[in-house]
Amino acid sequence: MVMDSHLSEKLNAAAECDKEDQGAHYRFEYKGIKLDPARILTIYRQGDPLLGAIVKKALCAGNRGHKDFEQDLKDIICAAERRLEMLEEDRL
Repeated sequence: MVMDSHLSEKLNAAAECDKEDQGAHYRFEYKGIKLDPARILTIYRQGDPLLGAIVKKALCAGNRGHKDFEQDLKDIICAAERRLEMLEEDRL
């Protein structure tokens, strides 16, 4: 798959700017490939910001330190409901 060069630059810049790695709980390595929500969303060519938030919260639900599992599920539901609202708004 070919990644958009602009998106690639953004991902590289994001990785460089956070030297303290505050998002380490999102990053894993599998067979030499660095995986995180941004990589997964890129592979699936998913650019919807609310779906991105849902995936990010679902991958680490309850394991992000500042929110528990139940709150992450509630946030996922809120994001999904908002996306459904947006679909309805776009139909009007």
